[in-house]
Amino acid sequence: MKSDNGYVSVKIAQTSCKIVLLLSILGIVPAAPAGNNSWTSVGPEQTTVVSLAIDPQNPNIVYAGTRGNGAFKSTDGGRTWAAMEPGLRATLNVLSLRIDPRTASTLYAGTSDGVFKSTDGGTIWKLMNSGLPYPTINALAVDPRNSSAVYAGLWGDGVFKSMQTGESWSAANSGLANAFIYVLAVDPQNSGTLYAGTGGGLFKSTDGE
Repeated sequence: MKSDNGYVSVKIAQTSCKIVLLLSILGIVPAAPAGNNSWTSVGPEQTTVVSLAIDPQNPNIVYAGTRGNGAFKSTDGGRTWAAMEPGLRATLNVLSLRIDPRTASTLYAGTSDGVFKSTDGGTIWKLMNSGLPYPTINALAVDPRNSSAVYAGLWGDGVFKSMQTGESWSAANSGLANAFIYVLAVDPQNSGTLYAGTGGGLFKSTDGE
């Protein structure tokens, strides 16, 4: 057997692959180890998940918003889930979830009934619709440098802004003209720069309005 040009190493690698394949067929080792371009279903079961949020301070805490089945919370990295219902109806479309970047226990949910807020990690929710003209909230964003500033993207009424952590809202629509908002993002280095993804393309504001 030749030993130059890596011939021996190649043969060893090929043999190792054959052994792993044989063992996987026999059920001794898994065929596709986790993390190797492989996905595993972790629930919530029998529901359509349309929004997600992960606690930046504890990645084992995951929130999932669904279409027509409310929202769920996992505290073990998605192994088990519990419905978050007090104040947040189990039949809601939860279209957007955002965690306050400075206070992880504060969570916002954009739903088909408006904006809901929880200050205890999703145990109890309060409806925060003061000043909003239309209940369907398709997108949310929280300013990472000033978490008092929260933005809501409406379905046909552009963007609204709260400077009181959602207690009241006012229009921030100059140039949007009743746009359907699909997604919102705040520049993490510049609180005044905001992006809105709409049915008519991407819009940008440099004054937070």
